[in-house]
Amino acid sequence: MKIVSQYFESMTGIEIYPLISFMIFFIFFLAVTWYVIRLDRKFIEEVSNYPFARDIEEDNDNLV
Repeated sequence: MKIVSQYFESMTGIEIYPLISFMIFFIFFLAVTWYVIRLDRKFIEEVSNYPFARDIEEDNDNLV
């Protein structure tokens, strides 16, 4: 591991990459948070019932 750290220490301008990757992550996190906050409540309720829709259809098929 010491060889890898020495290699990175010898590179000039490498200190900008962690900052760039953090900014990309932070902007993505904010965008997803903004998207989730702005979602329509009816859409969330509809999507949350998707796992149960299959069970309801199977129950209705068994009754016929």
